[in-house]
Parts: sequence; structure tokens; C-alpha cells
Amino acid sequence: MAKKPAGLIYWVDDKPPWPVLGLLAVQHVFLMSSTLVLPIVLVSEIGGDFNEVRAVVALTMMACGLGTIVQAMRWAGIGSGYLCPNLCGPNFFAVSMGAAWLGGLPLMRGMTIAAGLVEAVFARVLHRLEFLFPSEVTGLVVLMVALGLVPLSASKFLHVDYAGEPIQGVSLLVAALTLLVMVGVNIWGTNRLKLYGVLIGMAVGYALSFGTGLLTAIQFRDVATVPWVGLPRFEGMWQFSFRWSLLPAFTIVSICGALKSFGNLIMCEKVNDEEWTRPDIRRIGDGLMADSICVAVSGLLGGVASDTSASNVALSNASGATSRWIGFAAGGLFILLGFFPKLSAMLSIMPTPVAGAILIFVVCFMIMSGLQIILSSKPDTRKTFVVGIALSFGISLDVLPELYAHIGPWLRPLFESSLTLTTVVAVLLNQLFRLGAKETVSAAEVPSEG
Repeated sequence: MAKKPAGLIYWVDDKPPWPVLGLLAVQHVFLMSSTLVLPIVLVSEIGGDFNEVRAVVALTMMACGLGTIVQAMRWAGIGSGYLCPNLCGPNFFAVSMGAAWLGGLPLMRGMTIAAGLVEAVFARVLHRLEFLFPSEVTGLVVLMVALGLVPLSASKFLHVDYAGEPIQGVSLLVAALTLLVMVGVNIWGTNRLKLYGVLIGMAVGYALSFGTGLLTAIQFRDVATVPWVGLPRFEGMWQFSFRWSLLPAFTIVSICGALKSFGNLIMCEKVNDEEWTRPDIRRIGDGLMADSICVAVSGLLGGVASDTSASNVALSNASGATSRWIGFAAGGLFILLGFFPKLSAMLSIMPTPVAGAILIFVVCFMIMSGLQIILSSKPDTRKTFVVGIALSFGISLDVLPELYAHIGPWLRPLFESSLTLTTVVAVLLNQLFRLGAKETVSAAEVPSEG
């Protein structure tokens, strides 16, 4: 049975008071909104009008809200029972855009449903693969999920959108002060104040952004023109199509997303158990099943595919509130916002430096969690090489991607993300080095002649 960590104020099954629950849910909703720009870009790129853009954004929010609620459930075979919110998945963006270019939103929707079914199959066989994920490999997955957020968080923190763009002093000042407020609340604030550290920092960031011109009156006027209530719909929203030629790409992305969710759910387990030693593979499989349902629902409703949010998991750790009731509240609020375009529009104008400061803040907790899992069992020579070699090649893919420019097509899927490459290398090396260790022990046990 899990033991409540001393630093948590509201544990996984604790129910915070309603006012506290509402504020904590709002914090998570802001983070869940951080990737809503993706469906805006996708629909705009294929020539969608303003109504279509708004509808796809709203439907994406509804699917993510539903996924967050289902993940917090603990049903037979579905749901991890943890606070592990969903957001619009960056992992799926490239393949979704490709499908939309080829066959419009109907093809994107059909392929998204297929991706959800692939993850469902993976979730059901995961318990048979438990031997592939010892603590050093699971910790490495968590660490790589965190490191995967570093480029995004740093670029937003510095407000640099493309290579060579100069850093703006005003943006850097807003980001730095926002981050310092959140860090200060966590270091010197009371336990109750820590619950709202991100919300306090966000309020300071919005005020600074407005005062320095990063957030303009024009943006607020744009929000004012959006209607308060609206039913998301667009022409052809119930049309679907499918292409076998796109299935391999969506399958690979689906498995990559499942590995990321695997790491997020491990972090949920560790944060909620003082005596955590190894992952509960069956419970994580149930969590992946909830995630697969969310992906499939994204396609059914007409939104862009979703993914579990590493930054929201880290936020729950940072705030000391991991109650799954927050998941119910945040998911319900996100669904509700889909019917209130004005409120969702307000979320979408979050200043870039403020978003960067929040991401840097939560990445700190994720990195430490990954390292703690890796070191939870006594390091030995085998683990040193498994972690070191896998991490070296994974980081090299992010730092020097041109090194792998001429990889053959049959290996290319392994090099689509550093998380995938690191995980595959670590799993293979772990099995190889274990085989060598067993053979060495067996040889040592054979009595010598004479």
C-alpha cells in the first residue's frame, strides 16, 4: 500500500475544499491551454476559416478534458486514478498536419482514431513487457520526457522563435521575474501558499506583460469580440477517411506518445508514494488505456490528438496537491470552456515569457524525479553503461540532429525523437548486459576439473 509523502498537502484520494479545488484546477487549466496554438496553426495552414479554427480548438479542449477525467478514474482496466491531465499533443502535430494536407480534417480524424486503437493494444500487452523496464530504464524515460521539454521551455522563456532571433530584454525580464516569484513562493512560502505558486507567478507575469507592452489592449479587444457561448461545429465535422499508407507513421507516433505517458504515470506513482521502488505496470497499462480513449475521442469529436501533460504532473508535485479530484475539476472546466469561446480565448493569449517561466519551473521537478528513480536502486557497472550510453545518444539527437541525417528509412522512426531513441537503446542494452551477466554467473558455477 502506498505511503503518503510528507511534502504533500492533498494526496491522491484527498478531496480539497471547493474553493481550493477550484483554484488548483484553474492552475492546471492554464497549463493545459499552453498547446492550443497547435490546432489553430493546423487548421489555418489548410485554409480553414475562423469558425472552423474556433470549433477545432473547442473540440480539442473537450477531448482533453474528458481524457483528464477518465485518467483520474480507477475503473476495471481503464484509468490510473492519478492526476495526469491531457493537452493537445505536440507529438502528433507533424503527422496530423501531413494527413490534413492530404485529405483534410476527415483524414486527420480517421488516422487519429487509428492511433488511439494502436495505443489501446499497447496498453493491454504492457504487463507482459514489465521485464523490459527496471528502475534505471523507467527513470531514464522520465528524465528524457523532462529533457524533451527543455528546448520548448527555454525558447519560450527567452522569447526566441527561430534561430538567430535576438533575445529581447523586456521579455527576458518578465520571464525571470515570473520564475523568481514562483520559486520564491515554493522556497519561502507556507504550505498553503505553495499550492498557488504557479497561479501567483502567472498573475504577476500577466501584470508585467501588460505593463511592458507584451500583452496589448488589442489582444484584450480581440477577446472581447468573441461570443460568450457557442456550440462548436463546422461543415463536414462528422466525415472520416483512412489511408493505409499513413498507418505506419501514426503507429510510431502513437507508441512514442505511449512511452511519454508511461514516464508521466511513473512520475505520478513516485510522487504519491514515499516508499515507491518500482512501477505498477498493470496500473500504468490502465492509464495508457485511458490515454488511448482520449486520443480516439479527439478524432471522433474532430479535435487534434491529445497527450498526457508532463508539465501538469510536475506542477502537482511542485504545489503539493496530487489529488485526483483536481483532475475531475480541471477536466470538467476544460470541457466547459469549449462551450465558452471568450474564456478559452483569454487563456490563449498567455504571454510567451510567462509560459516559458512556468515550463522551466515544472521541468526542475521532473528532472529530479527522473534522477531519483534512476538512483533508487544501487548503481552498478551494468546500469552505468545502460544509462550513460542511452543518454549520450539521446542527447546527441537533440543537440546535433544533423549527425543522423543519412539514417536509412527503415531506421528513421527510431530517430524521430530523443525519447524514443533513448528508450530503445536502454532497453536493448539492458537485456544484452543482463544476458552477459547470467552467462558469467553460470560459468562461475561450473566446477573446475581436478
